[in-house]
Amino acid sequence: MALLILLSFGTLIVGFGAFGAIGVITPMSRDLALTPVGAGWIISAYALAYAIGSPLGSSLTGRLDRRSVLVTGMALIAAGALLTASAGNATVLYAGRVVLACGAGLYTPAAAGVAMMSVPAEQRGRALATIYAGLTVSQVLGIPTASAVGYSLGWPWIFIAIALAALAMAAALIIRVPKTIHVAPASLGDLGRAMTEPRLALAVLVTVTVMGAAWIPYTFLAPIIEAKTGADPRIVATLLIVYGVGSVAGNALGGYLVDRIGAGRTLLISASGPLPCMAALTFLDWGPVGGAVILFLWAMMGWTIGVSQQARLVALAPERLQVLLSLNAACIYVGAAFGSSIAGFAKSFGGIPAIGVAAVGIGLIGLAHVLVSLRLGVKPRPL
Repeated sequence: MALLILLSFGTLIVGFGAFGAIGVITPMSRDLALTPVGAGWIISAYALAYAIGSPLGSSLTGRLDRRSVLVTGMALIAAGALLTASAGNATVLYAGRVVLACGAGLYTPAAAGVAMMSVPAEQRGRALATIYAGLTVSQVLGIPTASAVGYSLGWPWIFIAIALAALAMAAALIIRVPKTIHVAPASLGDLGRAMTEPRLALAVLVTVTVMGAAWIPYTFLAPIIEAKTGADPRIVATLLIVYGVGSVAGNALGGYLVDRIGAGRTLLISASGPLPCMAALTFLDWGPVGGAVILFLWAMMGWTIGVSQQARLVALAPERLQVLLSLNAACIYVGAAFGSSIAGFAKSFGGIPAIGVAAVGIGLIGLAHVLVSLRLGVKPRPL
């Protein structure tokens, strides 16, 4: 358990590196004279680098011991964070974000693989939930913490803090992670076969459709809350925290359900549970109390997918564990880009109701995608 908690602190650092920039995007844009499009690339550069770098990096390092991969990931996060902190122009800033994302894309699937292989089969769902607790907690704490530090001390300090934390984590990993944990080796050939084998490609792409649907209302979550409750900043902040707490609860629930009813059934809950919540969020009139209930349930149902999807992928092809986990991690960011793009078009076309129509529509496609994938895939072995 101590190893899982240590690895979870690593994903917390990953989450702060990913989401912390959102909290200081205004002062970063001002200091570096970025246009709105340029500011958007602070996030987009990270997402694209992660989506490409995670599967490639995992394949290229597939035959290295897991401790070396984890330490390399943290070292890259530290280097990327320091490069970001020292940025005097947009080019250096984007380069720092790319290096940081490559480190995160290397660390996260490796940590998940170590977690899966270091516990008995019947505890793997909860092990994954423990690892990804760091990411979900960073959803709650990352943006407000970065804002507080960035606006009081200057935005470079948040990235300096991330770099120092990553270096400390690298040292802890060298001491605490055994080199003997065996994970099936991966190669570029495995990556190619996973992407071209229909049942595996279809299963991995579930992340894009289901997560893409969630990102449609999530992209404009603060404006939706403002429109429904009257734009009181305190209410908006409180309801965003409620959503974050729900995401932490959903991560834990996902681990529990995977160990109790299996990955496939839990994945069905992950795809179907958010649909009525997204409809209520966008179509109904609600106040602070109703909004808290809707947001908590939506986050809790939706965030079960982190564990359920990964557990199912590993059960489908355990010999390709590292490749599938890295492809899944990449698809999270592809889904985010897909969903946020649709959200922008929907909001321009018809406001909040159009966002709801798009979210539920893509969500239904995601549910159908899950059903087809479960039917075509080999029945997962119990985890």
